[in-house]
Amino acid sequence: MVVHRIDSGSSHGSNMYLVAGSRTALIDAGVRYESAENIARLRAALKGRGLDMVILTHFHADHTGGLSDIVVEFGAEALAGAGDAPYIEAGDPLYTLSYMFGGTDPVEVTGLTDGDLIDLGEHRLRVVDTPGHTSGGICLYDEATRSLFSGDTVFGQGVGRTDFPSGSAEELVRSLRRLSGMDIGTLYPGHMGVAADGNRAVRAGLAMMGVSV
Repeated sequence: MVVHRIDSGSSHGSNMYLVAGSRTALIDAGVRYESAENIARLRAALKGRGLDMVILTHFHADHTGGLSDIVVEFGAEALAGAGDAPYIEAGDPLYTLSYMFGGTDPVEVTGLTDGDLIDLGEHRLRVVDTPGHTSGGICLYDEATRSLFSGDTVFGQGVGRTDFPSGSAEELVRSLRRLSGMDIGTLYPGHMGVAADGNRAVRAGLAMMGVSV
């Protein structure tokens, strides 16, 4: 599995990761007002290949705002956790926070459930339900490389906020406890840098939430 970080160069947009096997997936889509630049970066990373799908870790517009432009540009399928998918489809401004991040356009989104496997050929990404930052947030785990794409559930240093609509500190703690039982090597978070020791990051996140580990 080859992972390319699509760096928007912005402090407002999410990290985006192009995961390439025999099929290609983009994890998260950045903010809408940077779509043109991000599409150019994505096209360069694809090196002539197509984009099969865009997977959203949750519904906030700093991760989903660029989705409609990317779907139109590449004809990719859009997927997200089943709990968050309806809000992305509707472009709900309250839940997506689109008023903070430059808007979104409604896009048809296929819902994913816990344990679903996304086959990219050489590798398969397993969907892990991790509510807390949002009620339908997900992480994506590749057992072959022990890689976790964590969205805003956990970062290399810190965890996602729980004070936005549908957020829950109690659910986030439960999600972090679940992740603490997994064997995580590289952590690819929704913001800030990639972390080499995902288990350590999860333990630090639990400690930040006041949970002894």
